[in-house]
Amino acid sequence: PDTAPAPRFSTPSTQAAAPAEPAEPQRASRYASVVVDAANGNMIYGRDEDKQLRPASTTKVMTAYLTFEALKNGTLRLDQELTVSRRAASQERTNLAMMRTNTYKDKKTGKRRTETRQVITKITVENALKGMLVHSANDAAVVLAEAIGGSVEGFADKMNATAERLGMDDSHFMNPNGLPHTRQFTTVSDMAKLSVAVIKDFPEYYHFFGNRTFSYNGVSYRNYNNLLGSYDGVDGLKTGFIRVSGFNLTASAERDGQRIVAVVFGADNPAQRKADMTVLLDYGFAVLGSQPKPPLPVNQNDPADTSEDPEEENAPGFQDTGHVRSLPDRSTFASGLNAHYNIKASYTPPQNITPKETLLLPAPAPEKDLPERKPEPLYIPRSPSVRGREI
Repeated sequence: PDTAPAPRFSTPSTQAAAPAEPAEPQRASRYASVVVDAANGNMIYGRDEDKQLRPASTTKVMTAYLTFEALKNGTLRLDQELTVSRRAASQERTNLAMMRTNTYKDKKTGKRRTETRQVITKITVENALKGMLVHSANDAAVVLAEAIGGSVEGFADKMNATAERLGMDDSHFMNPNGLPHTRQFTTVSDMAKLSVAVIKDFPEYYHFFGNRTFSYNGVSYRNYNNLLGSYDGVDGLKTGFIRVSGFNLTASAERDGQRIVAVVFGADNPAQRKADMTVLLDYGFAVLGSQPKPPLPVNQNDPADTSEDPEEENAPGFQDTGHVRSLPDRSTFASGLNAHYNIKASYTPPQNITPKETLLLPAPAPEKDLPERKPEPLYIPRSPSVRGREI
């Protein structure tokens, strides 16, 4: 009798063949990655998932979480206009150009002078959110932080309290946008926990992470997350880059009713980040039994980016390669989410199976790793009175 063909990938419950883990190509010491089943927090794959690294603009996922919380409890409204302080307007790129610098010739002295003035003093919550999540605007993040926390320092207190509540035990925040600070760090595991929490706690606002374009003050911006609209199922979350961090990305995708979250920190360039993330998402869906799908065609209707900001490649930074904190094993990953969502322990692969297919990255070109440096001590203050304060 005819029998149905075996599926290309099988779920763990079938006890049939499962995909082998992706190859781990050579990467810089600042590199880490993780894949998580968003339904229960189970970790499907991890590489240095508990290494403390610099989050860069993925920090803005936490800023968005607290903004969504304020919207949900009525503290903020999407159409509410917020005051833009000079501190907010002066944030380094990437930004919404709230400050404008003009050079002119002094009529009296004949000398050239440069004048910087603030040109945007008000912005709505909705535009600040879109600017922060589409264009990764550092000024918009500070506007939201000051509206919610009263100051950047007060907002950092809220960020750290929320991180503690979500079980992000290896994270500490000092600012809302991810610009360099020696006491701002997280892990890909913690960033995955935060990403899952955003999706579960604020489904009505999660769509803000999926906007591919945004127009403001006569300028069109395109989302730096180029998996949006190219990888079938990807619908949101955030990129990040400062020199010390490399190119970071936390992404979520849904296929066939199954959602996964994947995080990559420390890629050398956007192309490497996209290639690595694609392999990790493919692997995560393969483990869950979803069939592979081809890339989506390029959407020609998206407006061109007319801003003057490249992808944060000129962002300031300092040299550091992260600090490893060892945990007993990967099964501790879901412990932080457990208290929040009452979920099971981490994913355990089926036993006694023979992999049918291996998902491999293209062979990497020879590259120089970052020089080994003695990591600076990373201190997490325990006193609530100093948590989140800049020193």
